Parts: sequence; C-alpha cells; structure tokens
Amino acid sequence: MRTLRKAKKGISPVIATIILIAITIVIAIAVAAWVFGLFKSYSGNANGVTILSGVSSCYSDASSSGKSDECIIVLSNQGSNSVSVIGASVNGQQASVVSATPVPANGQATITVSFTSGIITTAGQTVNVAIALNNGATVTQRLL
Repeated sequence: MRTLRKAKKGISPVIATIILIAITIVIAIAVAAWVFGLFKSYSGNANGVTILSGVSSCYSDASSSGKSDECIIVLSNQGSNSVSVIGASVNGQQASVVSATPVPANGQATITVSFTSGIITTAGQTVNVAIALNNGATVTQRLL
C-alpha cells in the first residue's frame, strides 16, 4: 500500500500578516519623511537657505544716474549654521558680490550683486540668479 506524504505548508497566516504589516509601516514612515522634508537632500533649497523672491529684485539703469546694473537679494537661512556668500551669477554670467553679510542661522541678510550691462534688456524681464555659498551649496531663483 502506498503512503501519502503530508503536503508541505507555507508560512502560517499569522506570520504572513505580521510581515505585511511591518512592510506597510516601513513604507508609510518613508513616505511621511519624504513629504514632510525630513530628507533634506530632496528639498529645493541649499541646506535651508533660500532667496526671498517677493522682496528681491534686479534692475538695469541705462541712464546716467551713476547706478550700475544690480540685484538686491534677500537670503533667508532656516538652517542651523551661519553661511556666507562667496559668488554669484546672473543669467549664467559671472557677477560681482558688492556687499554681503553672513546669513545667520534662522535669520536673513541682504546682499547686493553687480553685473555686466546688457544682461537685462527689457523692463520686467525674468532673471535667473545663482548664489554660491561657503558650504558648497548654490541657491537659485528666478527674479523680475
């Protein structure tokens, strides 16, 4: 007479349920961390530093009033370390940092950047500004 083998069972339903719940919790934590900005590498700012576009502006003075073409830029630092501006560019062309104070942690600072005439050709033109910081990060923003 032939003997029947017992069929091999997989993992028990209780163990499978526990594994599925654990995987779901890990995925939920990862999504929540990404959404709420706990992973700073995915954020659009440079270590907490941003250009406040509402109060920053660039202009070109074609008249003979003695003013040069420049941008007045307000930087906000929400990071935990003070940063300094080491360079700037306007529409991809090198610009000179005329005045810059270190941007304190959880504070703001205003910098002035001077650039070559002709970068801004019309009033209301959008200008791409990039600010290089001493921590190796670069902050970019479009300004009017």
